[in-house]
Formats: sequence, structure tokens, C-alpha cells
Amino acid sequence: MQIFQRLNFKSDFFKSVLVLISGTIMAQAIGYLISPFLTRIYTPEEMGELGVYMRIVGFVSALATTRFELSLPIPKYEGHSYLLYKLSLKIARVILTGLFGLLILFYFVKPLVPSDFVFGILTIISTGFVVFINLGTNWSIRQSDYKKISRQRIVNSLTSNSLKWIFGVFSMGAFGLILASLIGFGLSSVWFIKDFFSIRKNKYSNYSSKKYVVLAKEFKHFPLVSLPHVLVDLGRDLLIAFLIVYFYGKDVFGYYNHSYMILKLPMVIVGASIGQVFFKKCSVLVNNDRSTFPLMKRTIIILLGLSVVPFSLIFFFGEEMFGFVFSEAWAKAGYFSQIMTVWLMANFLISPLSSLPLILRRQGEFFVIGLIGSILQLACFTLIPIVLGGGENSFISLLWTISISQAIFLVFVIFISLYYSKKGVKE
Repeated sequence: MQIFQRLNFKSDFFKSVLVLISGTIMAQAIGYLISPFLTRIYTPEEMGELGVYMRIVGFVSALATTRFELSLPIPKYEGHSYLLYKLSLKIARVILTGLFGLLILFYFVKPLVPSDFVFGILTIISTGFVVFINLGTNWSIRQSDYKKISRQRIVNSLTSNSLKWIFGVFSMGAFGLILASLIGFGLSSVWFIKDFFSIRKNKYSNYSSKKYVVLAKEFKHFPLVSLPHVLVDLGRDLLIAFLIVYFYGKDVFGYYNHSYMILKLPMVIVGASIGQVFFKKCSVLVNNDRSTFPLMKRTIIILLGLSVVPFSLIFFFGEEMFGFVFSEAWAKAGYFSQIMTVWLMANFLISPLSSLPLILRRQGEFFVIGLIGSILQLACFTLIPIVLGGGENSFISLLWTISISQAIFLVFVIFISLYYSKKGVKE
């Protein structure tokens, strides 16, 4: 009861969180309501291919803007934020054009299988849409326009999941899953694309571009520190996908990825929404020379109270729940979820705090911490299958090792984050 007594239901923070959560819950509800139908249409191998595609898009979209999009809510002056918006798009255009040129060059130098070439094209197009979604989301956070963020998520989920079901009925396999995701990204980015051109036309069309260099230097810690940090995280997840496919097969990765996504549901619905509002509020606190520690402590307490029941249910009944909801063919994914519950619960508690290093300008310290965590994960995913082989028992041992070690590590990161929030912005 003490946990919930700490909540101030009339505060702007809580109202903003509710707006984001309501839209996110609706978007995720669409996906998870249709998921039991999709798991009865698509095989674990096909779902595994979708998982690899999504991880590649996430990795390339982070690289494409060099993380300048995260700086949009921070500047005091809106005109400066707009210039950072334009700078991010210019960088993304150069990187994506370069990747497209490399894909064409590679196609002629070393002929690709047509399906692989199409996969590359779809990935680049999807990344372009995701870049606009990421930039538009951060601009909306600056404007406190959380309804727009919620609307984008609902459209994305409704479009992509409906098409996944339709394409599945026509037996389009993994290609149908990927194409549906691309269309969802495209339609949901329309508002942000229109928003950008509206801003450029009505507000800042004559704004001096000479400030690009000044702003790039002022926020250089985003590409120099934050980008390597996120590339380590996303690259780790992508490499883990390749390692599981290599040692255990696409079907095992399909089970693993499905259980991982289900366990991330509380993180996506609650953690991400709180995190975006947390980013905005922390930026305001820092700009007013106030401590972020009370807000951070209150956020962790709220998340702890919200996480106990759902994660406990999965820990004790995951296999039965997955078998009932997604069909018996996916019960193994439920067993994987039971093992990973401790890890993902700790991840849920820390998920909204990921923006804290950016605000406190301590990306260097947290880059080292994140690098250590990534090395631990990759060491397990590489060494355990080499030592124990590629059987199912080996993978179970791998999951237990990962879950326990990462839970302990993430608790340590929480205490480190609290420590730095007390110290404040790095001089």
C-alpha cells in the first residue's frame, strides 16, 4: 500500500504517463490479441526470421541518426531543437543512401540470392520510416504531445498485425511478416513526416543554418558516446540472434524471441511510456538545477509495485500459459519465459532510466557498464554451446546462466544509477 500511496494521480507526470500508457496498451493489445492466431499460422522458423529483421532495422535506425534524435527534448530554445532535427535527417539520408549503394554494388560484385537482395531493400526502406518515427517521437516529447505518440503506435500495431494475419492466410511466410511490418512503419510515420514539413514551412524556414556546427559540438556526446553505447546493445542483440540460429537453429531462436518479446510486454507498455515522460521531466529538472534523484527513486518504486504480479505469474505458470494461449506448439517458449523472468523483471525496473546518462552527461561511465554487461552475455552465448554442444539441454543451461547473471548485474546498475543521480550533471 505504501508504494501506491506514493503515486500522485493529479500530477502532470502521472497524467502524461497515462496518456502514453493508454495508447501503448491499445497498440500492444492489438498485437498480443492477434498473436495467438499468428502462432497458429506461422512456424517458429518464420517468426524467427521476423525477429532477425526487426533487430537489423533497430540497429541500422540507431546508426542512421547517430543518436542526435535523443537531443531534441533537451535544448532550451525550440529553434535549436529544430536544427538538430534537420541535422539528424541529413545524416540519416547520407547513411541510408550509402547502404543502398553498397547493397547494389554487392549485388553485382557477388550476386545475391534474390530473396536476400529483396530482404536488404525492405530493411533499408523500413529503417527510413523508423528514423522519422524516432525523430517525431522525440519532437513530440519536447512538445508534450503524447497523444500523437500514442496514435502512431496504435496505427502501426493495427496495420502491421492485420496484414500479418491476412498475409498468413495466403501463406506468404516470413516475407509476409516482414512486408506487413514495413507497411505498418510507413503508415504510422505519416503524421511525423507531415509534422516536420509543417514545422519547416511555418516556423523555421529562415532559421540560420550556421548554428549546425555549434549545436553538433554542444551535443557531440550523443554520437561520440551514446551511439557506441546503443550500438553495443543493439549489436549484441543482433549477434545473439545469429549465434542462436547458428548453434541451435531458427526454430529455437523463434521460441526464444517469442518468449523474450512477451516478457518485454510490461517494459513496452509501462516502462517505455514512463521512460519518455521521465526523460522530459529530468530534462526540466536539470535545466532548473534541481536533483533528479527523488524522481528516479519514485519511478523505481512504482515499477517494482507494478511488476510483481505479472512476472510472478509467468515464473510459475509460463509453460502452461503459453501452451493455452499460443497453442501447444509454443509451450516450449513458455518454459523459456519461466527461466528468463528474473532477468527481464530486472530489465523492466531499469528500462525507464536509460535516458539518465544522456541528461547527466555520464554516457562514458554507462558505456563502460553496458559494455561489461554485453561481454557477459556474449560470452555465455558463445562459450556454453561450444562447451556443452547444441542440444536442448545446453540451451536450457545457457538461459539459466544468462538469467541469473544478468539479474544480478542489472541490480548493480540500478544502484549505480541512483548514485550518479545524486551527484548530478557531470561538469
